[in-house]
Amino acid sequence: MRVRRGLLFWGLLLIPLGAIPLLARSGQFDTLRLENAWQLWPLIIIGVGLMILLGRTRAAIVGLIVVALTIGTIGGAALASGSFWLGAAGACGFGSTTDQSLDKSGSFDGPASLSLDLDCGSVDLRAGDAAGWSLHAAYRGDEPQIESGSDRLSVRTPSSGDRRQDWTIGVSAASLNKLQLTANAATSSMDLGSAQLDEVQLGANAGDVRLAAGSATVTSLDMTMNAGRMRVTLGSAGTKGSISVNAGAIDLCVPPEAGLSLDVKEQLTFATNLSSRGLTRDGNTWTRPAQGSAGTIELDVEGNAAAFNLDPSGGC
Repeated sequence: MRVRRGLLFWGLLLIPLGAIPLLARSGQFDTLRLENAWQLWPLIIIGVGLMILLGRTRAAIVGLIVVALTIGTIGGAALASGSFWLGAAGACGFGSTTDQSLDKSGSFDGPASLSLDLDCGSVDLRAGDAAGWSLHAAYRGDEPQIESGSDRLSVRTPSSGDRRQDWTIGVSAASLNKLQLTANAATSSMDLGSAQLDEVQLGANAGDVRLAAGSATVTSLDMTMNAGRMRVTLGSAGTKGSISVNAGAIDLCVPPEAGLSLDVKEQLTFATNLSSRGLTRDGNTWTRPAQGSAGTIELDVEGNAAAFNLDPSGGC
């Protein structure tokens, strides 16, 4: 019987591509361990070498099998663990270097909103005791676009040309009331300190986002991640909102005394660890009661080719 190598290749590739996320979702694999599956890439070169060496002989099919299974395994592990973000937050344009810098500062008269729109680069945000706001920007290309007022600060990446932006931002925790971040091909680290925020909106594509809000109060939280990883730490105050992740991963860390109500939209390619976290399940809703004076974190959670981890063993 003649084997059609094209169909065999795609069949072998697709099996682990789908099977690994499915097994991870059922708890057979630890998704954190799958993040290193990319290290199998030398097997692809070995497989290609076998196909070249064995040429048109039947034995050449061994090389094809090695290549297909290796690519499928790496891809399936990436889907299960959300590790598509690796490398995406690195250099943009023609490098990761910057050659110019800018320093700005200002003040707020009361509760203020902070809006960050970053394409290619990094942002390090800290909410502290100092009054007003400060910005240090290291960049390549055009300088960031900054708009400020008595109740707002907006920082945006210029829209054209080869560019990179690295921002270090300090804001008054007592003034910060709303935070909005849109990040593409970027690394974002945000420590909200003791800020009390009515609303936090995070949207990221091909990047890595870390939000530390363990000592802050966040009333409304809306998070969206595409092809990346987001790590979020919340405090024991009540929070409501939503989480959506596609081809990526979101880790959520919460205090043990905080109540939880997670409404999870089931998908075959969406893996969670909720079954091992001591929560009670009723249909699509996973809950645990709050202890003492702690509030309840209520979130709608959905994902596709993704992973959601509550209180992962490595922390957030």
